[in-house]
Amino acid sequence: MADFLTALQSGRVLLIDGAMGTELQRAGIQQGECYELWNLTHPEQVRAIHQAYADAGAEVFLTNTFQANPDSLARHDLCLKLAAINRAALDLARAVASRDRYVLFDMGPDRVGRLHAVDWADGLARDGRADGLLLETCSDIADTTRVLTTQRRAGIKWCNLHVLVSWTYCRAPNGSLQTAWGKSPEACAREAAKLDVVALGVNCGRDISMDDIIEIVLRYRSVTSLPLFARPNAGTPTRVGDRWLYPHSPAQMAAGLPELLEAGVSMVGGCCGTTPEHIAAFRPIIAAWNARPGKTA
Repeated sequence: MADFLTALQSGRVLLIDGAMGTELQRAGIQQGECYELWNLTHPEQVRAIHQAYADAGAEVFLTNTFQANPDSLARHDLCLKLAAINRAALDLARAVASRDRYVLFDMGPDRVGRLHAVDWADGLARDGRADGLLLETCSDIADTTRVLTTQRRAGIKWCNLHVLVSWTYCRAPNGSLQTAWGKSPEACAREAAKLDVVALGVNCGRDISMDDIIEIVLRYRSVTSLPLFARPNAGTPTRVGDRWLYPHSPAQMAAGLPELLEAGVSMVGGCCGTTPEHIAAFRPIIAAWNARPGKTA
């Protein structure tokens, strides 16, 4: 198997998995529970979700660690379980991915700047279970810059983890696409280039359509040569009882995939509300794209 960076730069599009949180809801997690604690208390359900994505054709798996950080775990009085939760998350994802697919350690939004994560991050780089570190759903350039520069100064060789950054956007009152902190896709792309990351992405985003995702990717490409990736939501959800329902079916999302591939992404997956069925619908489209003449096998 090619290492992750080689695969990312090969010209072949990689298929990422879909949502974890909404799949845990389907598995029975209750409102107010700590989703990441299920790595320890319900590992069979977490592994089953990873396995469903593997069966659907996913090649890149995100660990169930979106909010596995001191700030978030403190709300559940679970700070002392941080290391165990992270280790279990890596074990569960890697057990399904084995060595012929890739695992990204997933770190959720802007609280990453306040993490005291030097020791376990260094461990990730050394133990080899993670192929990369994904900082996702970012909206604050300063915060993302701070976490990366802080770790470098502490002596962590983040390049061993192939850091990826994914921003989330919304429509401003004037109609422009920007982060919650008012930054344009071009500004985020330029900052990512300064941070020595290996790929730049877009994910999530309330009221952000597939057309918006495509526009963001094209605007990234206008200012950077970094590999790009996209993980759109299954639409904007509505609340029904204690669950969120997402409107876009696998077929609807798959219909927009060819244009997204044309925009120049190196990886595609799903964010909130996407399911193994969505990833399975993506699979033949990506396979056909990768099989085109001139594409690297």
